[in-house]
Amino acid sequence: MKTKITLFIVLFFISFSNFSQDMKSLKKEVFKTYTATTSMDYDAIFDTTYPKVFDIIPKESMKEMFEQMMDNEQFTIQLVEVEPNFSFGEIKTIGTQKFCLIDHDNVMMMKFKTPMEDAEAMTDIFKKSMDAMNVTFDKEKNEFKIEMRSTLIAVSDELTGNQWKFLNKDKENQLFNMIFDEKIKTELGL
Repeated sequence: MKTKITLFIVLFFISFSNFSQDMKSLKKEVFKTYTATTSMDYDAIFDTTYPKVFDIIPKESMKEMFEQMMDNEQFTIQLVEVEPNFSFGEIKTIGTQKFCLIDHDNVMMMKFKTPMEDAEAMTDIFKKSMDAMNVTFDKEKNEFKIEMRSTLIAVSDELTGNQWKFLNKDKENQLFNMIFDEKIKTELGL
Protein backbone atom coordinates (compact mmCIF):
# COMPACT_ATOMS: atom_id res chain seq x y z
CA MET A 1 0.00 0.00 0.00
CA LYS A 2 2.80 2.39 0.94
CA THR A 3 4.48 1.70 -2.42
CA LYS A 4 1.29 2.58 -4.33
CA ILE A 5 0.92 5.86 -2.45
CA THR A 6 4.57 6.74 -3.07
CA LEU A 7 4.22 5.86 -6.76
CA PHE A 8 1.05 8.00 -7.01
CA ILE A 9 2.82 10.99 -5.38
CA VAL A 10 5.85 10.64 -7.69
CA LEU A 11 3.61 10.41 -10.79
CA PHE A 12 1.59 13.41 -9.62
CA PHE A 13 4.70 15.58 -9.23
CA ILE A 14 6.12 14.44 -12.57
CA SER A 15 2.89 15.32 -14.38
CA PHE A 16 2.64 18.64 -12.48
CA SER A 17 6.26 19.42 -13.37
CA ASN A 18 5.60 18.58 -17.06
CA PHE A 19 2.50 20.81 -17.04
CA SER A 20 4.49 23.67 -15.47
CA GLN A 21 7.23 23.31 -18.09
CA ASP A 22 4.66 23.16 -20.88
CA MET A 23 2.92 26.30 -19.60
CA LYS A 24 6.25 28.07 -19.12
CA SER A 25 7.38 27.29 -22.68
CA LEU A 26 3.91 28.11 -24.02
CA LYS A 27 3.97 31.57 -22.39
CA LYS A 28 7.44 32.24 -23.79
CA GLU A 29 6.49 31.14 -27.32
CA VAL A 30 3.15 32.95 -27.45
CA PHE A 31 4.87 36.20 -26.48
CA LYS A 32 7.32 35.64 -29.36
CA THR A 33 4.51 35.17 -31.86
CA TYR A 34 2.61 38.19 -30.51
CA THR A 35 5.71 40.41 -30.79
CA ALA A 36 6.50 39.10 -34.29
CA THR A 37 2.94 39.81 -35.41
CA THR A 38 2.71 43.34 -34.02
CA SER A 39 6.05 44.22 -35.64
CA MET A 40 5.10 42.37 -38.87
CA ASP A 41 8.40 40.47 -38.83
CA TYR A 42 7.41 37.89 -41.44
CA ASP A 43 10.31 35.51 -40.83
CA ALA A 44 9.60 35.45 -37.08
CA ILE A 45 5.87 35.02 -37.76
CA PHE A 46 6.59 32.05 -40.04
CA ASP A 47 8.96 30.53 -37.45
CA THR A 48 6.13 30.51 -34.89
CA THR A 49 3.40 29.33 -37.30
CA TYR A 50 2.18 25.73 -37.26
CA PRO A 51 4.02 24.17 -40.27
CA LYS A 52 0.98 22.52 -41.91
CA VAL A 53 -0.36 26.01 -42.64
CA PHE A 54 2.32 26.26 -45.35
CA ASP A 55 0.96 23.14 -47.06
CA ILE A 56 -2.17 25.23 -47.71
CA ILE A 57 -0.60 28.65 -48.23
CA PRO A 58 3.10 28.73 -49.21
CA LYS A 59 5.22 31.20 -47.22
CA GLU A 60 5.87 33.46 -50.21
CA SER A 61 2.14 33.67 -51.00
CA MET A 62 1.36 34.36 -47.35
CA LYS A 63 3.95 37.13 -47.24
CA GLU A 64 2.45 38.74 -50.36
CA MET A 65 -1.02 38.40 -48.87
CA PHE A 66 0.10 40.10 -45.63
CA GLU A 67 1.83 42.91 -47.52
CA GLN A 68 -1.25 43.51 -49.69
CA MET A 69 -3.54 43.43 -46.68
CA MET A 70 -1.38 45.85 -44.66
CA ASP A 71 -0.91 48.45 -47.41
CA ASN A 72 -3.07 48.66 -50.51
CA GLU A 73 -4.84 51.27 -52.66
CA GLN A 74 -7.63 51.79 -50.13
CA PHE A 75 -5.98 51.68 -46.71
CA THR A 76 -3.01 50.86 -44.51
CA ILE A 77 -3.14 48.76 -41.37
CA GLN A 78 -0.79 49.04 -38.46
CA LEU A 79 -0.88 46.60 -35.57
CA VAL A 80 -0.28 48.31 -32.24
CA GLU A 81 1.67 46.52 -29.54
CA VAL A 82 -0.40 46.68 -26.35
CA GLU A 83 -0.42 44.66 -23.16
CA PRO A 84 -1.81 41.40 -24.60
CA ASN A 85 -3.46 40.23 -21.34
CA PHE A 86 -3.07 36.60 -22.36
CA SER A 87 -5.71 34.20 -21.11
CA PHE A 88 -4.66 30.55 -21.37
CA GLY A 89 -7.11 27.71 -21.71
CA GLU A 90 -6.39 24.19 -20.54
CA ILE A 91 -3.52 22.37 -22.26
CA LYS A 92 -5.29 19.39 -23.80
CA THR A 93 -3.61 16.25 -25.08
CA ILE A 94 -5.53 14.75 -27.99
CA GLY A 95 -3.86 11.67 -29.39
CA THR A 96 -0.17 12.56 -29.65
CA GLN A 97 -0.79 16.31 -29.97
CA LYS A 98 -1.14 19.05 -27.37
CA PHE A 99 -3.39 22.06 -27.88
CA CYS A 100 -4.16 25.25 -26.00
CA LEU A 101 -6.47 28.15 -26.85
CA ILE A 102 -5.02 31.53 -25.94
CA ASP A 103 -7.04 34.75 -25.99
CA HIS A 104 -5.31 38.12 -26.11
CA ASP A 105 -5.96 41.79 -26.70
CA ASN A 106 -5.30 43.08 -30.18
CA VAL A 107 -5.37 46.66 -31.48
CA MET A 108 -5.08 47.79 -35.08
CA MET A 109 -5.12 51.17 -36.72
CA MET A 110 -6.74 51.25 -40.17
CA LYS A 111 -6.09 54.44 -42.09
CA PHE A 112 -8.03 55.06 -45.27
CA LYS A 113 -6.35 56.83 -48.19
CA THR A 114 -9.49 58.64 -49.35
CA PRO A 115 -11.96 60.45 -47.08
CA MET A 116 -14.34 58.11 -45.29
CA GLU A 117 -17.92 58.68 -46.39
CA ASP A 118 -19.86 56.66 -43.83
CA ALA A 119 -17.68 55.99 -40.79
CA GLU A 120 -20.66 54.87 -38.70
CA ALA A 121 -21.57 52.08 -41.12
CA MET A 122 -17.92 50.97 -41.29
CA THR A 123 -17.77 50.95 -37.48
CA ASP A 124 -20.72 48.56 -37.39
CA ILE A 125 -19.15 46.36 -40.07
CA PHE A 126 -15.88 46.12 -38.11
CA LYS A 127 -17.70 45.30 -34.89
CA LYS A 128 -19.66 42.49 -36.52
CA SER A 129 -17.05 41.01 -38.86
CA MET A 130 -14.15 41.17 -36.41
CA ASP A 131 -16.05 40.77 -33.15
CA ALA A 132 -14.39 44.04 -32.16
CA MET A 133 -15.04 45.26 -28.64
CA ASN A 134 -14.43 48.87 -29.48
CA VAL A 135 -14.14 50.74 -32.78
CA THR A 136 -13.48 54.47 -32.93
CA PHE A 137 -13.00 56.74 -35.90
CA ASP A 138 -10.68 59.75 -35.93
CA LYS A 139 -12.08 61.94 -38.71
CA GLU A 140 -9.03 64.22 -38.77
CA LYS A 141 -6.68 61.27 -39.41
CA ASN A 142 -9.28 59.34 -41.45
CA GLU A 143 -8.40 56.36 -39.30
CA PHE A 144 -10.19 53.64 -37.33
CA LYS A 145 -8.86 52.22 -34.10
CA ILE A 146 -10.12 48.65 -33.73
CA GLU A 147 -9.80 46.90 -30.37
CA MET A 148 -10.62 43.21 -30.04
CA ARG A 149 -9.86 39.92 -28.32
CA SER A 150 -8.19 37.46 -30.66
CA THR A 151 -7.56 33.76 -30.22
CA LEU A 152 -4.45 31.79 -31.06
CA ILE A 153 -4.48 28.01 -31.24
CA ALA A 154 -1.23 26.59 -29.87
CA VAL A 155 -0.14 23.16 -31.14
CA SER A 156 2.74 20.98 -29.99
CA ASP A 157 3.35 17.68 -31.76
CA GLU A 158 5.87 15.55 -33.61
CA LEU A 159 5.74 17.86 -36.63
CA THR A 160 6.84 20.84 -34.48
CA GLY A 161 9.50 18.87 -32.60
CA ASN A 162 7.15 19.14 -29.59
CA GLN A 163 7.62 22.90 -29.57
CA TRP A 164 4.62 25.24 -29.44
CA LYS A 165 3.54 26.67 -32.79
CA PHE A 166 0.44 28.74 -33.54
CA LEU A 167 -2.36 29.49 -35.92
CA ASN A 168 -4.92 32.25 -35.67
CA LYS A 169 -8.47 31.23 -34.95
CA ASP A 170 -10.77 32.86 -37.44
CA LYS A 171 -14.50 33.21 -36.94
CA GLU A 172 -15.43 30.12 -39.00
CA ASN A 173 -12.29 28.09 -38.13
CA GLN A 174 -11.59 27.71 -41.86
CA LEU A 175 -7.83 27.19 -41.61
CA PHE A 176 -8.15 24.97 -38.55
CA ASN A 177 -10.72 22.78 -40.33
CA MET A 178 -8.35 22.29 -43.28
CA ILE A 179 -5.62 20.94 -40.99
CA PHE A 180 -7.33 19.12 -38.11
CA ASP A 181 -10.14 16.59 -37.96
CA GLU A 182 -13.60 16.89 -36.44
CA LYS A 183 -12.60 14.97 -33.28
CA ILE A 184 -9.96 17.56 -32.39
CA LYS A 185 -12.35 20.40 -33.22
CA THR A 186 -15.01 18.90 -30.94
CA GLU A 187 -12.59 18.23 -28.07
CA LEU A 188 -11.35 21.83 -28.23
CA GLY A 189 -14.91 23.16 -28.30
CA LEU A 190 -14.49 24.83 -31.66
